[in-house]
Amino acid sequence: MITLAFAQMVFFLVNSMKAYGGDEGLSLRERASVGLGVDLGSDVAFYYTALAALAAGLYGLHRLAHSRFGCVIQAIRENEERAEAIGFPVYRHKLACFVIAGAAGGLAGALLASHGKYVNPNVLHWTQSGTLMVMVILGGVGRLWGGVIGAAALLGLEDLIANHRVDWLAAIFPNYQQHASLGVGIVLLAIVLFAPQGIAGLLARGRHA
Repeated sequence: MITLAFAQMVFFLVNSMKAYGGDEGLSLRERASVGLGVDLGSDVAFYYTALAALAAGLYGLHRLAHSRFGCVIQAIRENEERAEAIGFPVYRHKLACFVIAGAAGGLAGALLASHGKYVNPNVLHWTQSGTLMVMVILGGVGRLWGGVIGAAALLGLEDLIANHRVDWLAAIFPNYQQHASLGVGIVLLAIVLFAPQGIAGLLARGRHA
């Protein structure tokens, strides 16, 4: 809740900064450059650059989670007091995790701004944080692929509800396509009640069954 509160404070601050576009946002003349002869002005090149960033990020997090540092983080997650009692510098490890998460978020933000060549202040609104939380809950909290699976599930579900008409559902709820968020909420509630480990947890359970 504190994180959401700070995000909302920054949202109102950015909206008041008219020199940087205020609530209208800030347009970019061109996409960012990564060098190495890669022209991000091409949509295809940008797509593969973003895909490579995702793959590199997932690989790095996988290696990190299975390293000694990752084991310490898991110990802190399970029992912070005991981890501190046996001598682990809990604060430094938590700070390192916060920095890593911030760096990953900064990279995602840079890609998002370059994608549309536009910086929208609405990405700082608390609802954006809520959307990311929904993705993680759908995919599976604490799982490496949870965020990816949750993002694909949420975007696919919204597209399915909004752009594909189901006759029998339309007969019951004529305007259901205008309320895609309601369908997403029902699915999210079902996941929380019947699959608390998310879709990734269901897939892992089915693989080991």
